[in-house]
Amino acid sequence: MQRLFNIIAQTDSNTAKMAVPPDAFLDPASIILCTAGLCVGIIWLFWFGGFGALRKAPVRRHRQRFVFWPLVILVFWIGGMLIVQTVTTTDIISYPANAILEIGLIAGMLIIARKSFARGLKGFGLNGKYLISNMPWAAINLLGTFPLILSGLWVSLTLGRLFKGAGFSLEVHQTLDILTDAGVGLRILVIIFAAVIVPVFEELLFRGFFQTSLRSLSGSPWVGIILTSVFFAILHPPTHIPALFFLSCGLGYAYERSGSLFRPILMHIFFNGLSIGMTLLAAQ
Repeated sequence: MQRLFNIIAQTDSNTAKMAVPPDAFLDPASIILCTAGLCVGIIWLFWFGGFGALRKAPVRRHRQRFVFWPLVILVFWIGGMLIVQTVTTTDIISYPANAILEIGLIAGMLIIARKSFARGLKGFGLNGKYLISNMPWAAINLLGTFPLILSGLWVSLTLGRLFKGAGFSLEVHQTLDILTDAGVGLRILVIIFAAVIVPVFEELLFRGFFQTSLRSLSGSPWVGIILTSVFFAILHPPTHIPALFFLSCGLGYAYERSGSLFRPILMHIFFNGLSIGMTLLAAQ
C-alpha cells in the first residue's frame, strides 16, 4: 500500500516529492484499483455506448469567438504567476498571492460565461441542482480513468530509466515540504489552494472554455477533448505529460457525457485531494 501512495502522489506535480521505481506498479493495491477501473471501463464500453456515447452529447451554445477568451485568460494567468514569482520571495506570500490571482480569474470566467453562453451559467454546465448528483459519478469516472493514468506514469518512468539511466525519477515540487514543515495557517491554505482552487480554475479554463471552443470549431466532442488534453498536459512538467493527458481525457469525457461542468471539477478535486492525502501518508 505504501508504494501505491507514492505512485498517486507522484502524479500531481504540486504535491510529489519522492521517486517511484517501475516495479511499484505491481503493488497489490495498484492491481486492485486498476482491476476495478478496468471493470468500470468495460461496463462503460458495453453498457453506455463506449466512444459512440458522445454522439448525443449536449451542445453548449455560446457567442464567444474561437479561443479568444480562453487565450486572454491564459495570458493573464501566466503573466500573473510570473509577476508573483518575481516579486515574492517566500511561500507565505506567494501562495496567498497565487490563490487571489486564481480566485479573481475564476470570478472573471464566471462573468464571461454568464454573458456569452446561452442560458448563462446553466448553459456553461454549472447548474447547481446537479452538484450533489454528480459526486458519485465523478468518483466512478475517476476510477475508470485510473488505469490510464497509472499506465501513463509507468510509461514515463520506464522510458526515463531506459534512456536516462536507473537514477531517473519524475519531476517533483517543494509543496510537500510546505505541507509537512509550515505552520498550520499556511498548510491549510496550501491544501485549499491545491485541492479546491486549482481544480475549479483549471476546469473552468480548460474544459469550460478551451474544450467548448475547440469542439465548436471542429464539430467533434472527441477532437475538443484530445486537443484540450494535449494543451493541458504540456503546460505541466514533461515527465507528467502522459499521465495528465489521460487524466484530462477522462475529465473532458465526463464534461461532454454529462453536460455538467461540476463532474470534471469534482473529479479534479477528488484526484488532487487524493494526491495530497497520499503524499502526506507516504511522508510519515
